[in-house]
Formats: sequence, C-alpha cells, structure tokens
Amino acid sequence: MLDHSGYKIGVVIAVSVLVFIPILYYNNDFLDRRTIFFTTESDEVYNESKYLVATPKCKIPNLDPFEAEILKFYKPMKYISCSKRDFLTHVTKNDNIATIHINTNAVPSQLREHISCCMASITRSKNKEKPDDSIRISACKDFTDNTTLTHDFIMVKCIDLKTKKQIYENTHAAITQTKQIKAKITSMNTSATSPFSVLFVGIDSISRLNFIRALPQTYQYLEENAWIPLRGYNKMGDNTFPNVMAIMTGFNESKTYRVCNPSSLGQMDKCPMMWFDYQKLNYVTGYAEDEAPISTFNYKKKGFTKPPTDYYFRPYMLGSERLKAVRRDGMAYCTGPETAGERVLNIAKDFSESFKDVASFSFFWTNTFSHNDLNLPSGMDRKIRDFLEDIAAKGVLDNTIIFFLSDHGIRFGEIRYTHTGWLEERLPFIYISVPDRFKRQFPSEFRNLETKRDHLTTPYDIYMTLQHILVLSGLNYTQKPSDGCPKCASLFAQTESERSCEDAAIEPHWCTCGGYNPVPKTNQTVQNAAKFVVGQIEERIRARNGASKCAKFSVGRIITARVSERFSYKSDVYFLVVMETRPRAVFEATVLWKGEAQFELTGGISRLDKYAEHSRCVEEAYLKMFCYCR
Repeated sequence: MLDHSGYKIGVVIAVSVLVFIPILYYNNDFLDRRTIFFTTESDEVYNESKYLVATPKCKIPNLDPFEAEILKFYKPMKYISCSKRDFLTHVTKNDNIATIHINTNAVPSQLREHISCCMASITRSKNKEKPDDSIRISACKDFTDNTTLTHDFIMVKCIDLKTKKQIYENTHAAITQTKQIKAKITSMNTSATSPFSVLFVGIDSISRLNFIRALPQTYQYLEENAWIPLRGYNKMGDNTFPNVMAIMTGFNESKTYRVCNPSSLGQMDKCPMMWFDYQKLNYVTGYAEDEAPISTFNYKKKGFTKPPTDYYFRPYMLGSERLKAVRRDGMAYCTGPETAGERVLNIAKDFSESFKDVASFSFFWTNTFSHNDLNLPSGMDRKIRDFLEDIAAKGVLDNTIIFFLSDHGIRFGEIRYTHTGWLEERLPFIYISVPDRFKRQFPSEFRNLETKRDHLTTPYDIYMTLQHILVLSGLNYTQKPSDGCPKCASLFAQTESERSCEDAAIEPHWCTCGGYNPVPKTNQTVQNAAKFVVGQIEERIRARNGASKCAKFSVGRIITARVSERFSYKSDVYFLVVMETRPRAVFEATVLWKGEAQFELTGGISRLDKYAEHSRCVEEAYLKMFCYCR
C-alpha cells in the first residue's frame, strides 16, 4: 500500500517544480528552433555521454542511477538466509545416477543417531482442468544414509525419533538423462554441425539503473568480463507476459492472445514458441520459474497441458512452495530452508553444466526477490555474481550464448511518480555473453552486436536473434520476420542506427525516445486529457463486464503532467498524465493530442499503485488492473 504522507510530500514537490508553460506552446510562439527536441541543423553537437541512445529519431537520456529524486527510495539490504544450519540432505550425480545423502553433521551430535528420514517423489498429476497447477506427492519411504532417486523431483522429511517431531523438510531437483534425451544428444553429435546453445537467465522487474544500484558486484563482474549491454533496450508491453512472448514468438500482445490464447486450456501448447523450434532440431530444452501462482504463463492463465520443454521444473517449484514459506513483500522468499530465487539459480547452474557440451535451449526466470520490491534484489547480489562466476568456471560460456536480462523495471509505488521512475520502468537491464568460438567464426556478426549497445533495441530483436543463432549454427532453419515488428532484425545483423519507436514497434506509451516537459496541472488541456483517460478506463471496465463489481472512477488530482518535446521528423504532441482517481487509484497514460479536447490513447494505461487488495472481486488479470471493487 502507498504511504499517504510520503505521497502528499511527493505531490507538493512535483507541483512546486513545474515550469509554467502557456498554451501558446501549441501555436509555436513558445518554442523556437533551440527548444525543439531534435533539429536538422548540421552544426548541432550533442554530448553523447548524456544519452544512452542519440540519433535523429531517438534520444534516451543517460540518467545517474543515484539521482537525488531516487536516493530516498534506495535502501540496500543484506542477504537473509532461510536456514541457520547447513542442509540436512543433498543430492549427487554419478554416471547419470542421482543419489540423496543425509548429512548428519548438519545437526547437533546428540541428535545424529536419532534422525529418521523419508523420501517422496513429486510428479505432475493428471488433472484435466488444471494440469499445470496439479502435482502428486507419493508416500514417503524411509531411507538411511543415502538412496538412489527414482524421480527427478523429490521431497524429503526428517524427524527426531525421540520426540517424533519433524526437524527438517526440503525438496531436491536432479537432472538425469532419459533414453529420449540420450537419443537427441546422439543425433546432434553425429551431425556435421557445431551448434551454439542458448541460456536465458531472467530476474523480474529490474531496470538498467536499479541493476547498477542494487547489484553492484554483479554489474562490476559483467563489465570487467566484457559482457555486452544493450543500453537502449526498451520494453514493448506492460508486464512480463507480453515482453517474454515477444522474445519467444515475435508477436505483440493482441496477436499472442489470438494465436496462443493463454486463457483457453491447451492453446499455449500450440503456440509457436522458439523453444519448440529448438526442440525440433534436437536441442535439449529446459524451463524453470519461481513463485508459481504468478509465473509468466500461469498468472490468470491456463499454462501448458503437457510439459513444454524436456526438463520442466514447475512440479518441483510447486512442491517447494508447499514447504514452510517465509514471505517477503508478498512473495515466497523462503521455500523451506532455501530461498526460491536460489532454487532457480541452482537449477540453471545444474542444467547448463550438465549440457555444456550439448546443444541446449533453456529459460530460467525468478520473481521472488525482485517483483515487488526495489531494494530486495540487493541482498542477492553476491549470490547472483557467484552463479555467473560458477558457470563461467565450469566452461558453460564456451559454447553458450547467454541472455541475462529483465522484462521491465519496477511498475508500482511512489518511485513511479518520478521522471526517473517513468524511464526505469521502460528500460530493463540486459547483458549478452557470446562464446569466443562465435567471435572467431563470425567476427562481422559479433561486431554488429557490439554496435547495438548504444542502439534502440527491443524484445522483438531477441526473437530475430534466436532464429539467426540456428542459422549460424549450420542447421536447416529458415528465418521468418517478427509478426509484431516486421522491421526488426537480429542483433547479429547489420542494421541502421537511426531507428524510431515506430520502426521498433514500440507504442508511444512505452517509448523512451522522446523527451517530456512539465505542464501545469491546471492547464485545461491537461484536465481534459485526464477526463479522457478516466473515460477510457470506464470503457475497459464495461467491455469486460465489470461495471457491476467495480466502482466508477472520477478524476481526483493530477500528480504530474508532461508534454512531449518535438522531433524534427514528426509533429505529434503527446501528453503524459499521472493522476489519482476517486476512489483512490493511481493511473498513468500517454495520449495523443489532436486539437481542442480531442485525444487518442497511445498504448496501454498503467496502474501505479498496488491494487491486489482492491481488485479481489474480479478474476481476470486485465480487469484487475482497472478495477476498484465496490
């Protein structure tokens, strides 16, 4: 929930710094050539260090991560362990056989002879209505010292025989090779190609700027080891789902819902995800994500009716979340004695090391320590750096192209009322590691990637890159354009640096290429724009049959209002409005001004306050964003 006192102070500060801009702005009496955002004058010189991207069509400011307006939100945290003791059990692998061991040294000596442990398997159950949310945990069978795993996912419990009390419970995931996986590997090894693997490691809701602030050790490691950042990487949709689906399918959100409708059982199985393309070409595939209730393909969605990848860790994560949980900021930070985020990193490490010499495509995503809190990631800094150092030491980087990224910055809370917060939400961090073998084999393609660090880029470009990797790997694969962005191209392809948000299929509401100037909130055009936005919200509620459950909104107060600066190549005028409504919700919208009191919505409407408590009366994710229950 928002802090009302802090909110009021923020509003006062925001209003006090607004610069008076008369309505003559729109008659060009207020603007002369020097105040136009970009001009065509050949003698104009820009200081590029001030910009992440600086072209005639796109100019993204390079803000200080420790801007004064942001420092009040910055509170670094220390790592919090979920267990005071070492784990009582651990798993080893030898010759494709996984074994669980009891580590009696993890408990006081007086207890060692009085411990009894049992192991149960965790499997996906055959639930026709909720196949992706249902698991079966078998009967728990006793074992002593160690025993061989008969399933990849297990739950273990230990009791004190004297008191009959449970003293330990945990889950483990082991990666062993089935006959089908061995056949894939054999088929790929006998081919004439030498394919590159792909590894995605994603952390939800971390902007480029907050990455520098909250994960300084990780940032330093990436910079020192020449991982390539895409500093102008701009999201194309509101939350995780559209941005990930743009990477995986090349679709925008509306096309995704038409073709892959996640609200309909079985449709995601038919969706043309890139991991299916890799799978068909004998790549070993894997996917894991924590916080199962809100995971990318399952939050208010049906998920998959059958495992979408060769190694699908959702049953393991569901089983882990049945352990004793410690919640932080609404997320299951601890699942038993281990943080949920570390479970994902450990799976990613095990998978990538197990298949480091095999063609693989894997996607690992963590939400629990970043989704709801700006500062919580700072406690995981050392853990994330250790993970990257470990996979590098084990040779994973020798054959694997790694995308280390986020989907967007933090989307809620008072930081979003600031100009820096607006920019941060739209510019997630992303770093790419390319094997030395790739650099030697494809020097031109690698140089093209290096040039992209200061270009405007999007998730659609990653989609095109994933296709290009298959071609460069020498496989029989034909690239196809991105449906959502026909002009987008692979990061390894040579492209023009002069690119607009229109070229990159980024809607004006998400576009960071243009500047905005403050406008007085009393400006009549701003007032009209706010009323227009409220009308658009009401239309969306009615369209989803929510009017009987959701309260009717009216404009309360305008928190900030800005007007777009001008590009030389177009003359559109946009208003960016952040407002509080009655009943109390906070919305942000970008509207195209068409003269007088005429407006057009350009992209989505953002909800900036935490609204879970106020939207429990409706189930649909889209409607929740607009609803304030009566």
